[in-house]
Amino acid sequence: MTMRTELTILGSIPEATERSKNDMKFSTELGQWVLTPIGIWPLQSNFVARIFSSSLVIVCTFLICFLLVPCGLHTFIDEKDPRLKMKMIGPLSFCLMAITKYVFLVVRKNRIRNCLRHVNVDWCRVNRPDDRDIMLESAKIGRFVASLCAAFMYGGGFFYHTIMPISAGSFVTPDNMTMRILTYSVYDPLFSAQSSPSYEIVFIIQWFSGFVMYSITIGSCTLAAVFVLHACGQLKIIMARLDAFVDSQKVQNVLENKMAEIIELHLRALGFIMQVEDILNEVCLIEFIGCTLNICFLGYYFMTEFERADTIATITYCVLLVSFTFNIFIFCCIGEMLTQQGKKVGFTAYMVKWYKLPAKNARNLILLIAMSNYPRSITAGKMAELSYNSFCSVHILLNYLHCVKNSNGLFESFKNSRIIIFS
Repeated sequence: MTMRTELTILGSIPEATERSKNDMKFSTELGQWVLTPIGIWPLQSNFVARIFSSSLVIVCTFLICFLLVPCGLHTFIDEKDPRLKMKMIGPLSFCLMAITKYVFLVVRKNRIRNCLRHVNVDWCRVNRPDDRDIMLESAKIGRFVASLCAAFMYGGGFFYHTIMPISAGSFVTPDNMTMRILTYSVYDPLFSAQSSPSYEIVFIIQWFSGFVMYSITIGSCTLAAVFVLHACGQLKIIMARLDAFVDSQKVQNVLENKMAEIIELHLRALGFIMQVEDILNEVCLIEFIGCTLNICFLGYYFMTEFERADTIATITYCVLLVSFTFNIFIFCCIGEMLTQQGKKVGFTAYMVKWYKLPAKNARNLILLIAMSNYPRSITAGKMAELSYNSFCSVHILLNYLHCVKNSNGLFESFKNSRIIIFS
């Protein structure tokens, strides 16, 4: 039996085993939990599943618009107090971020399905214990990142949509009208939300709308973490194959078959990274810029509420501030990990004992090293790579100082601040 027949042919799709199904579930389970309720997770391609998924998309879009439209009309038409108007611009920007990301994810659902199939095929093709261990390690990191993101975002959302309005209670206006606090104000000419049961209905709908928006943010972060960490695992497998390349028997056809397998694995990993980049680059741009703006707003809200000694509001804004900062960091962190792993492939190829190989086989490593000098990465709108440098370029502290200096108005703070988004 030749070495070629012993190798797994990359163009074929082996039968899924119970182990591969469990591994695939372990890798993508959290993403499925978050994305299925909002209609993004690709379901089986049958009529009932398509109708169900489309219905979820319609419901989720309605819920986001239920926040965005009435609150936007109230903020820019009905509200006269500049301080209260400023306080609603931040939540409105988050709504706009959420619906924009949601549209991109819905439109690219088929591409997400293709990436999931790619991941599933990689799990089915694992036939070496060491390779499976590498992939499981990457999957564990992806689950950990997704869990942290969900904990921060759902925690901040619970404070903002539940604890804050309940703890605020009600107040009496100068016109002797009792007003109850809603998370998002509504435009009175559309409907009144102060009398019962209108208040309770609006409060519940806004709560579910918040759940949808935070699920969109968590879902995009989870997709990025799962796909990018899976790609990093594939690159680690390539490096493991390179380490064992020279140790194989010095038979010409064996070396050629091993090199062919390494090249095919590398090309497959690069193709997968390109698919992920094509799906997520606009989402990453919206997330990166939107979270930066929301951090600015939250810094302002945090300072003003702190001066008013509102403990619940201060804690809520502090949690949300950490959540948005963490979101930016996660996208930049996984982008940095992918870039570094791509460079390590070339470094590993150079560090093997290539000088012990026949000249013909040693030359085959040159192209691999050259390709690794320009590794694929995740970008924000194809304008900047997501990396630690990009994260450090967001001058959060400088923006906070301007917010404190100009606490009477955030517009003036934005005009004078210098927020460098991209390096």
